[in-house]
Amino acid sequence: MYLKYGAYRHADNEVSVAISKEGLFTQAGIARGTRERWTVAGRLQATDQASLTTAINTLAAAYSIQGQDLALYRDNDQPTSHAITSAATNGGVRVVVPPSFPEGKGAEYSTFRNYTIVLAAELLDASTTILNWQETLTFRGGGPQFAYLEPITGLPQKQLLKQATTYRALQSGEAVGQLGYPVPASPLWPNAEHTGQRQVRYELPRRMGPPGSPTYTQFKVTWSYNFEDAGPLVGLPTAWPT
Repeated sequence: MYLKYGAYRHADNEVSVAISKEGLFTQAGIARGTRERWTVAGRLQATDQASLTTAINTLAAAYSIQGQDLALYRDNDQPTSHAITSAATNGGVRVVVPPSFPEGKGAEYSTFRNYTIVLAAELLDASTTILNWQETLTFRGGGPQFAYLEPITGLPQKQLLKQATTYRALQSGEAVGQLGYPVPASPLWPNAEHTGQRQVRYELPRRMGPPGSPTYTQFKVTWSYNFEDAGPLVGLPTAWPT
């Protein structure tokens, strides 16, 4: 068995690899992917200190590059089930702990050097399209309109201005898509909408990944619709898309 990161191949049986996985969830508790964390522990070996120095520098240079493919291979050079293609992740494979050398006792740096490396990656579930969805309805108007006449002396006098006023409503909301912009909610009362006041706003998604190989997630869209009608506007906020 051997480990390969990008073009760098570790020697056969040089490392041990511990892999942990953590589920990722939306605010609504819907699974949206997993986060993998690989903890690599190994030992470089060489005939002398000069050769060991070269091996250490080569290892450090290989893991100074972010976003490379990562895989554990069998002795016949076939990949095992433990493999991550960087382009299929959110932000690429990340070297979160570069080659570190936690041991300094004994014969370290004579003909061998122990090291540890930690890598992480997020793998998103493409079937999860909506990360967040919320909408608010605000109602006002309707019924009579009155005002108060405030004389110089005496109490204010209530006066009817209009027997009936129009009913108004504001429908506003936002949605965040995992891999693309969600479709905004439709106006609840299309025949009563002031279409000239409609506002739909798209925000730049979050960028992840190394230069030259970015990925994007968290695509946010917001909407706002204004309505007015002679009769009551009755409704509830738009539910999460199925």
